[in-house]
Amino acid sequence: MQSSFYDISSSPHFSAIAILCAAICTFPAILKPSATHDPSIPTISHGTIPWVTRSVELMQDPRKFVLKYKNQFGTSFQLSTWGSKIAIVTEPGMLAALEHQCKDLNSSRARVDAFRALTGIHDCYRMTHLMGTKVMAVSTKMLSPSGIVKHGTMTSFDEMLTRSFDDLSTSLSKAPNGTTSLMLGEFVNFHLFQGSMNSLFGPTFPFECYPDYAILSSSLQIFFSPMANWPFVARSQKASRRRMVEALMRYLDDWWNSGRCGHIDGISPLVHQALVMFKEDNLTLEEAAGSLLISLWGALFNVAAMTYWLTAHMLQDQDLYQRLREEALSTTGYNNPLLESAMQEALRTGAVPPPTRTVACDSEISVDGKSYFFQKGATVISESSGYHFNPEVYLDPETFKADRFVDETAPKPKPWGEGYHFCRGMHLAKLQIKSYMTMVLRRFDLKVVGKQQFVLQRAGLIPDVLGSDTIRIEVSLRS
Repeated sequence: MQSSFYDISSSPHFSAIAILCAAICTFPAILKPSATHDPSIPTISHGTIPWVTRSVELMQDPRKFVLKYKNQFGTSFQLSTWGSKIAIVTEPGMLAALEHQCKDLNSSRARVDAFRALTGIHDCYRMTHLMGTKVMAVSTKMLSPSGIVKHGTMTSFDEMLTRSFDDLSTSLSKAPNGTTSLMLGEFVNFHLFQGSMNSLFGPTFPFECYPDYAILSSSLQIFFSPMANWPFVARSQKASRRRMVEALMRYLDDWWNSGRCGHIDGISPLVHQALVMFKEDNLTLEEAAGSLLISLWGALFNVAAMTYWLTAHMLQDQDLYQRLREEALSTTGYNNPLLESAMQEALRTGAVPPPTRTVACDSEISVDGKSYFFQKGATVISESSGYHFNPEVYLDPETFKADRFVDETAPKPKPWGEGYHFCRGMHLAKLQIKSYMTMVLRRFDLKVVGKQQFVLQRAGLIPDVLGSDTIRIEVSLRS
C-alpha cells in the first residue's frame, strides 16, 4: 500500500469530489414537490459555490454537518448536488417508518452500487437479489444470539484470533527490542481479518490476500464514484480488487465443480448454505466469488471501524486503559461491564456507512404527523449522528464517557441501521469487538508513537480506518 494513493483517495476533498460525481451520475432523481405537494423537507442553501460547497462540507466532517443542519432545520433536510437532492433523516425510527408506509422505498440501487464497487462485476443484479432475499433470511437466523452459539461461530473466531496473536507474540519475542511499530488501523484490521475469515470460510481461505483486501477497503471512496470507470483511474486498486475475486474463485473451485458431494473444511453453516443457494440459482463461479467478497467485507468493515475507534479512545485515556486491563485480567471471559459500556460508547461516537434507500415511484408518507412527498428515484440517507449526539438523549454527548452505559437503563446507540435491512451481523460484531479488545488487553502493551493526544474525526460517509489513519503505535508483549 503506497502512501501516495492514500494521500489522494482518502482526503476529504477527494472524497467530496467522488461523492459529488456519484451524486450527479447515480442520484439523478429530484426530491422536490410537485405542483400539488409540499414536501415539508427544508433544503440547505447552495453555499458559495452551487452544488459543491455543501458536498465538501458534508465529506469533511459528516457528524458536524448533520448536527449543524439538524439544529437549523430539524430531523430531516435536503442537500442539493447539481440538480439532484438527497434527503437526510437523523432520528431513529424514521427510516423504519418510511419503509413501513412506502413499500417502494428500498435499498436495491444502493446495494447494486455497493456490489459493483466492491467486486467490479457490472451485471450484479442476480447477486444483489439473491443476497438481499434468500441469503438475508438465512443470515437472520444463524447470526442471532442463539444461532451464534449453536453453530460455534465465536469459537472459530476466537481460535483463529488467538493463533494470529500467537504469531505476533513469537515475532515480538524475537525482535531486538521486543517491539514493532505500525499504524493502528493496520494492527486492528489484520488480526480481525484472520479471525473473521476463519470463522466464516475455514482454514482453507486464502489468508494471504489480506494486502489486496486492505487496498480494496481503502479504495471505496473512488470505487463508489463514476471516476472508477475512467480507464486510467485507480488501476492498481482495480487490480487488487480483481485479485481478491480470483482468490475466492480458486477457494471455491473444487467444491463448485464437485456437485453437492464436495466439502470445504471448516466452512461456516451460513456460508455453506449461501453457496448452495448460489448454485441452485445458477450463479457463475465469478458471481459466487463476488458474493462471498461482499460477505467478507460486510463481516469485517464495520467491526474494524468500531474496534479502531474504541482502541483509539483507550489510548488517549491511560486511566481507562488501566481500568479495562484490570477488568480483563480479573475475569476469564470477555462479557465485562466496563468493556461492554466502552464498546457501546464507541458505537455511539464512531461511524459506519449510513443506510441508504431509494424510492421506486412517487410516494407520500407521514412521519410524526408531517407529510413528505418523494418523487420517483429520490435518495434517502439515514444518518444517526443527530440521535447519538443529541444532548436531550445523552448528557454531554461530545465527550467520550467509557462508563456511560454501565447503567443498563441508558438508551443504547443505534449504529446498525433500522427497518427490514438492519445489520444481521450486529450481535456477532459486538462479540468480536469484545473478544479482540480482551485479547489485546491481556497480551500486549500498546503505546502511541508521537503525540499522545490526537484528533479523532470521521472522514467521509464511508469511514476508512486504513486510508485515513494517522495513529502510529508501538506494540510489545504485556509487561
